[in-house]
Amino acid sequence: MAKRTKSDYAIILGFLREGLGWSQRQLERAAGLAANMVGNYENGHKQLTRERLESLISFLGLGPERIDGCLAELEAARAHARPGPLDPFSVRRRKVEAIAAQFGRMAAAFARAALNLLTLGSETVHAHDQADHLWRRLKRHSPADRLTVVEEDRRYRKWGLVVVVVQESLDAAPNQPKEALELARLALRIAELVSGAREWGWRLQGYAGAALTNAWRVCSDLPAARKARARARQLWEDGEPGDPGLLNEALLPWVEAALYLDEREFPLAQKRITEALELDNGELKGKILLTKGHIHHVMDEPEASTVAILEAMPLLDTEREPRLAWIVLHNLIDDLVHLGRADEARQRLPEARRLAERLRGELDLARVLWVEGKIADALGDLGKARKCFEQVQATFARPELIYNYALVSMELATVLLQQRETTRVRTLAEEMLRIFHGQQIHREALAAIRDFCDAAGREAATVGLARRVLRYLYRAKDDPELKFEAGVE
Repeated sequence: MAKRTKSDYAIILGFLREGLGWSQRQLERAAGLAANMVGNYENGHKQLTRERLESLISFLGLGPERIDGCLAELEAARAHARPGPLDPFSVRRRKVEAIAAQFGRMAAAFARAALNLLTLGSETVHAHDQADHLWRRLKRHSPADRLTVVEEDRRYRKWGLVVVVVQESLDAAPNQPKEALELARLALRIAELVSGAREWGWRLQGYAGAALTNAWRVCSDLPAARKARARARQLWEDGEPGDPGLLNEALLPWVEAALYLDEREFPLAQKRITEALELDNGELKGKILLTKGHIHHVMDEPEASTVAILEAMPLLDTEREPRLAWIVLHNLIDDLVHLGRADEARQRLPEARRLAERLRGELDLARVLWVEGKIADALGDLGKARKCFEQVQATFARPELIYNYALVSMELATVLLQQRETTRVRTLAEEMLRIFHGQQIHREALAAIRDFCDAAGREAATVGLARRVLRYLYRAKDDPELKFEAGVE
């Protein structure tokens, strides 16, 4: 192999530094070099060896394979010094020659295009490997101490670590909202400390801000989530000129869609989820599709919800995320029953039960029994349906589960009415009304239950009324402002 000249390494150092938005002085401080040393390397006044170049770009979060990619591009450009009009290397040659001539004055837009040219994939893999190592060390500390570490140790100020901690926050959100919030705050602080161009810092902060928005949402603090969303969106958009394409652009619109759904802003939720699917690089597609399915589910569109869930399921790692897999399968079975596809739903029950048993949660097992009862009811096995609903009802007889108790009680009422046990229905309705008067059940839901109780007291309750009230309660669970139309059969 031919010996490399110092000018090749100088070109590569300047190109990569500028491409990631670092000034010479910033790199000197990060690497502990004297003033003007990076400039001397880049202009050839100081000899730059391969080993020294590898050391310098490690502070940029890059691995040695990036050097080989750049060298290959330079060789390709030189080998096609006189390209024909259709030569595929012509564009590359012009870009590389431009870098060689003026890398010190590279514009942000050109830097982004050129950085993408030289295999972003390998850099992303290296940065994530490095960040995984840093996170394994960092997570040994308490949440408070983690912030102190990143404040004091420059080694943790890496964009890849921001991405890893953001993902940790997203993973924690469904079951550990407080931990998700701590992690999102940590990711945002690391993003604020990452060296480089101002715009790149804003882009990173917008990315971390998406995790913060999601964390506040799952903590049920919608005002804080709205504030975080507005700031994240502003930082993300302001940082766009300095983005080298290293971040998944789907994250923020996906998180925004979930928040808009919680706010009952359905058109905005649909707009953002569509945008997220268009922007996703493949990493989040499964989860984005699940959110899309949930949006349709809340909007009482089970067919569209089923389509989205079925598309998402092959993309999920059931071994790594068994709870997510269980939730998805449960929702799918529920939608299939609602669509009149009870036989298909029954075929999926064994897998749902296997996942619930693996999770070892009493409520998860109760929900499997719940959908089993729905399937039995749909298939005409009223005895089995009744047994299932009564068992689930007993499990849900807790203040914190009172709304689910109402739902399964109405499921039981539909079965009892089919069995013509009107006295048992009246007793059940009176019990429900008595319990709910002492709980924080929103007014419309209470009115629906009262309407059914009045009918049951007159022995005028019908299966149709019970199912209408049940359908309303399901929809009102996610939309408390939904009105109940009394007296409409």
